[in-house]
Amino acid sequence: MSNLSATITALAAFENGRCADGNALIFDAQIYLGDGKPPLLAALCYFNKELRVFDDIGFFLIIARVAKIELGAHIALQPATGMLENDYDLVGDIMILIPLPDNFNIAYCPYIDICGMVASVDDLTSMFTIDAHQYVTALKNNGNHATHEPVMLPTFHSIMPVECKIPDTPRWTQSGKKILPACNHIVSITSFITDQKPHGSQSATMERFCVEIKSIVYLGHPMVSSSTSTPASPTVGNPWQKMKFDFSAPRAASKP
Repeated sequence: MSNLSATITALAAFENGRCADGNALIFDAQIYLGDGKPPLLAALCYFNKELRVFDDIGFFLIIARVAKIELGAHIALQPATGMLENDYDLVGDIMILIPLPDNFNIAYCPYIDICGMVASVDDLTSMFTIDAHQYVTALKNNGNHATHEPVMLPTFHSIMPVECKIPDTPRWTQSGKKILPACNHIVSITSFITDQKPHGSQSATMERFCVEIKSIVYLGHPMVSSSTSTPASPTVGNPWQKMKFDFSAPRAASKP
């Protein structure tokens, strides 16, 4: 479903840069979650089309599509660093990367924009969970095209699982009751990630990331297109021809 996604905006400390496929690089990124809490650790892929050079440790503002780490993720682990697959919380693809000065304060929680289906609702705690499907390079499902031999490869789910809490404010209350979405409905939320925890299972794959809602849009049931629907009538003429400004018209030079 193309309307499901998970994107974070975060300040991060990068290290352990390593090559992946082509011009792609993978970095280990630490992202602040709050005083006294372990930071999020993400393996983030960046397509280095500018062939820029990175320091051993760097600080960046990033916007990245993210998902929960899964067993067998393609993150080009390097034994020399001592990092193990289960050390990571997230994998993702960097869309925007802006360098920051070394003395910049990066102790701010990551901001997440997520659209996904509601997996469960708890009226007593005013919480609900979302499993948002987000494609990322590290969780790409592919076969062995080179040898055509049967190979047991992991099947990735590529999901960003979050637990959402409705704040105790009048904004989210109607007739004295918290406004919660329904199961199997789609919602779009924005919030800060402030914690992470296991969710009802000893399996690390069930770990969820905790947020307190800042904004929410209730989108209802997933839409299913109908082949019998009537196509929209084509627009007659070009709407930009109704405007006074024309990009194709010559313009006088600006006066100094």
